[in-house]
Amino acid sequence: MTSSGGRAPRAPGTLSRAYAVLLDGFGLLAGIAFAAVAVLVTVNVILRNLGITNFPWLLEVSEYVLYGGTFLAAPWVLRLGAHVRVDLLPGLLPERPARVVNAAADTCGLVFSLVLARHGLNVTYDAFMRGDMMFKEIVIPEWPLLAVIPLCAAMLAIEFARRLFAGAATDDRRDDSPAPSDGL
Repeated sequence: MTSSGGRAPRAPGTLSRAYAVLLDGFGLLAGIAFAAVAVLVTVNVILRNLGITNFPWLLEVSEYVLYGGTFLAAPWVLRLGAHVRVDLLPGLLPERPARVVNAAADTCGLVFSLVLARHGLNVTYDAFMRGDMMFKEIVIPEWPLLAVIPLCAAMLAIEFARRLFAGAATDDRRDDSPAPSDGL
């Protein structure tokens, strides 16, 4: 019996490594974007209080970063097992029923992610075809902002499927997932 619940560690394949690098990139990009907004907000407050200038576009950019960064980070956080998780019921159940409850939760996550990806793809495509624009402080096409939804929802669906098929529902982390402290 291994320390990973009976499953022998397996060497990740090329596709699995590429997938892990992609999710790590998503997490890194989200982290950089959040950090940049934090620095820009600080600089904006200082410059405004000194009466020098302000960045009128910063609120809008902050909204986009919060939205996009959250979607980008979600599959990465799920892979790490660092997501918010209510495990009161599985914690009270014996091992086998707890696995069933966890698998049901992962199945719900998979279905929801697939529905969100499909609907997000439709909305993104429609916005692209119509040439929809966002008219605020910054005028930009709407579809790139929407494109993050189907992309990241599809990545979430892949991660939920990996959890289901790898038996990850038993301990909330697979053998080839880094520990949360190993993340970005």
